[in-house]
Amino acid sequence: MNPNFLFYFLAGAAISSIIFFLFARFNQKQKSKIIESAQINRMASSLRDKISEAEGERAKISAILNNMVEGVIACDRTKRILIINPSAETIFGGRSKSILGKNILEATRNPTIDQMMDQAIDQKRIVTDEIELHYPEKRILRLNAVGISPVENSHSIFAILVVDDVTEVRKLESLRRDFVANVSHELKTPLTSIKGFIETLSAGAIDDKVRAKSFLKMMEEDSDRLTRLIGDLLELSKIESKEILLKSEVIDLQNEIDQVLAGFKTILEEKKITTENKMNAQVFADRDKLKQILINLIENAIKFNKPQGRITFTLAASGEYVKLEIADTGIGIPKDIIPRVFERFFRADQARSRDLGGTGLGLAIVKHLVETHGGQIWCESQFGKGSTFIITLPVAR
Repeated sequence: MNPNFLFYFLAGAAISSIIFFLFARFNQKQKSKIIESAQINRMASSLRDKISEAEGERAKISAILNNMVEGVIACDRTKRILIINPSAETIFGGRSKSILGKNILEATRNPTIDQMMDQAIDQKRIVTDEIELHYPEKRILRLNAVGISPVENSHSIFAILVVDDVTEVRKLESLRRDFVANVSHELKTPLTSIKGFIETLSAGAIDDKVRAKSFLKMMEEDSDRLTRLIGDLLELSKIESKEILLKSEVIDLQNEIDQVLAGFKTILEEKKITTENKMNAQVFADRDKLKQILINLIENAIKFNKPQGRITFTLAASGEYVKLEIADTGIGIPKDIIPRVFERFFRADQARSRDLGGTGLGLAIVKHLVETHGGQIWCESQFGKGSTFIITLPVAR
């Protein structure tokens, strides 16, 4: 065999082996890169999913906090505010940009809240209290401070304060207590009177026909007053519980007022009170309820009017509503108590109203009846010169 041929053969085989080896190494590296690239893509996809999930959870928490009626404040160990929702901003009169990062005492200006947060953080428990806030407006707040044990870092939440504005609840509770006290008083007064007359009659006054007749007359008046009071209470309860159904129809105001005035003809003549009815409109209302409204307002205009006084009924257009004004020339109402005239059992002149047979519920009933029709009622008055009650009712189309 030719030596040269053998040399070239062996050299070619060696070069082929080297090329094959290098090609195999190249393919292995390419495969490794592809595998690494796939792993990186999977990791990136997983990271994107986790970030998206975290953002979704954050959006949910943010939506909950932003739409809560209760105020929520989260603080770190040093009571620095980390989170505050819009309700808490409104309650304490600030904005999140100016409040975030501040100490809870600086933001709320209330030492009780500061002490509650101290207790919650130190004792890791729920601390509850109720306070009265006077800035930016008077409020009654129920507070719950909760201490928690987080993983410690500079942004860890150590306490959460939940603030519930119970101002309206406490106001309603106060009104309920006043209402119960007033009802008890109004019921007790005539009952005590009746009981006293009965005891007097039993002690021998029944034999005195003149005195006995006088006592029986007063007992009858007291029992009538009780009947009116109970009737008004039941009527008011029915109206406030929305149990009444309106049977609305087209009503001529002038005719309706004239009919009500006819029922007061005797007392109008006795007090020499003149009336002027300038109504020229039709309303869409429940006839019985409208009559009840007019009777109460006209009765008050007569009761608290002066002898030879005047009652005027005037009309003004007000879009889809008719504005009816009932003005008298009576004793009027002091300016500071005008806002209270529609409260239950409130009387501008306690003795005069009771002597004239009032229960103190008439205007409260009128207000609810007017509002049930979708209208409004308010009062304008000058003490010593008279009062004007204005009501709006739906105009008949």
